[in-house]
Amino acid sequence: MLPCTWHQDRNTPLSCSRCGRPACPECLTPASVGFHCRECVAQGRAATTAPRTVAGARLGQRPVVTIALIVVNLAFFLVTAVQSRSAMDLSNSELYLRGGLIPAEVASGEYWRLVTAGFLHGSLIHLATNMLSLYWLGIPLERILGRSRMLVIYLLGLLGSSVSVLLFSLPVSLTIGASGAVYALMGALVATFRRLRLDLRPLIVVLALNVFITLTYPGLSWQGHLGGFVVGAIVGAAMVFPPRATRRLWQWGVCAGVIVVLAGLTVYANLEIGSWYCIYPPGGQVGCIPAH
Repeated sequence: MLPCTWHQDRNTPLSCSRCGRPACPECLTPASVGFHCRECVAQGRAATTAPRTVAGARLGQRPVVTIALIVVNLAFFLVTAVQSRSAMDLSNSELYLRGGLIPAEVASGEYWRLVTAGFLHGSLIHLATNMLSLYWLGIPLERILGRSRMLVIYLLGLLGSSVSVLLFSLPVSLTIGASGAVYALMGALVATFRRLRLDLRPLIVVLALNVFITLTYPGLSWQGHLGGFVVGAIVGAAMVFPPRATRRLWQWGVCAGVIVVLAGLTVYANLEIGSWYCIYPPGGQVGCIPAH
């Protein structure tokens, strides 16, 4: 008998069937053939590749990004509700007015509106409908794509929605809400369902219903919804369709390309909009006039 490799005070007749080192029963683990020592078990676990989804994400990750985005939207809502002293009409909030997407103000240099507008809402009902949609669409998408890819699609979809508003809306219009980013998730889900060969009919029904509501009810921004969906579908397809060998190159290359295109479209839209001067009277509507 020889001393155990890890317990020198213990003599043992046993040894690892993989490396042959003497080991006591406490240091051995049953394997498919014989027993493996603790070091061989650790090496085997380290060499095991965690299962991945079609997008390259690890299976079993908790969807924390979706919840975090909902919390951020709730935080913006609480600030605007406190400022306006109302949960149903937030138009008097300073954050609402200074963060909402007004193309004329973006053309004047207030580029933060392209992002902040996607986290602002006009009422509690507006917030609730968007957050429910975000939860229902975001959780399954994040499980498939992973946290970082899900966040990238959401933010690029939000930006694509805002750029579409710059291109196709009136310069003095005000657009807010997360629905453009939510439509991006819907576009990414369509691409993902197609890649996984899942039944697209339920998702198409939901999409058709949302398009009908967008075009029927006044005040909803079809421009933002269109831009978000297109960007989400493009980036979502880049996340799930490329082969494994070149997957990361395609994923982040397409994302970089989308950013460049959106930046170019923003410059073009700003040149078309021109310079405006906007005023924000207390308790009144935003007023904008051409600066020339």
